[in-house]
Amino acid sequence: MIKIVFHFSIRVYRKDGKTRSKKVVNQQPGNRFIDVATKAIEQLTASRGKSTLDNYRTALASFLRFAGQGITVERISQQIVEEWQKWLEEQGVKLNTISCYMRSLRSMVSHTETNSDLNEAFDTAFTGSTKTDKRSLSSNDLRKLCTMQLPNDSPLRFTRDIFLFSIYALGMPFVDVAFLRKKQLADGYIEYQRHKTRQPVRVKVEPVMQRIINRYSRADSPYVFPILKTGSMDEYQMARNQYNRHLRRLSEMGRLSRRLTSYVARHSWASMAYSANVDLSVISKALGHSNSKVTMTYIREIDDCRIDKANRKLLRDIAKKIRLVKT
Repeated sequence: MIKIVFHFSIRVYRKDGKTRSKKVVNQQPGNRFIDVATKAIEQLTASRGKSTLDNYRTALASFLRFAGQGITVERISQQIVEEWQKWLEEQGVKLNTISCYMRSLRSMVSHTETNSDLNEAFDTAFTGSTKTDKRSLSSNDLRKLCTMQLPNDSPLRFTRDIFLFSIYALGMPFVDVAFLRKKQLADGYIEYQRHKTRQPVRVKVEPVMQRIINRYSRADSPYVFPILKTGSMDEYQMARNQYNRHLRRLSEMGRLSRRLTSYVARHSWASMAYSANVDLSVISKALGHSNSKVTMTYIREIDDCRIDKANRKLLRDIAKKIRLVKT
């Protein structure tokens, strides 16, 4: 008889200069969760969008970093999920991201045939949402950014121009700016499909946008902007990281009240459009959203101000009517 022994192991990692220990789940014979989950993702490929599948893979990778590649389906329990959530919090992961991980993993396990009770492991996990920090730029910050004196050929000037182009082009995401090809510009319009949702978007090229396009046009490249050469996702990830680093530097140089990231341009356009009384359905279509509920996550931060203003006007009108009745 062959006896197989499975041991606990301890990983030590540092956070904020302190040493912590992390328990790696004791492995038992059974179905490896990585195999079961990977099979579930393959089966869902035809019925799920790219962004949803990406969320599944990201959540799975995070869980396996916590529990280990050999974690079996039989070992997943409420306790394991709760420990994973606590570990994520200690890593500084935001609650909304944790919620996304939990919902993604729960959705995956609901399509496994190994254990019908696996969903119960997520009964106590956080799957809600919390209010996110404001991401849009104020008018004052935007003015500071536009008037910053930067050398013409500097990476910071290029980063600022790409950021402004993102705003001008209806909040075009950086990934779509990076992969934007010259053939997608025709008759004064940009026509593209959002990389994330595959929703079609049509943008009229205004003069302020055309000037930025002309400034960086390269005859030997199929892309509108010199961000990518090979067009690989690895190259894009490196470009996005560099872009965000430069945006952070611009935030510091301009002493902006809001730190710039690649997402801020998109949120800024949505907020400015909403403040200018552009109809919500128009904003939703411009952003390439499938419905207006998604759009509201971009502009909810200023919605409360609108409510306050509307209520103030209403109370003034009521006060006038009361005075008229008294007289």
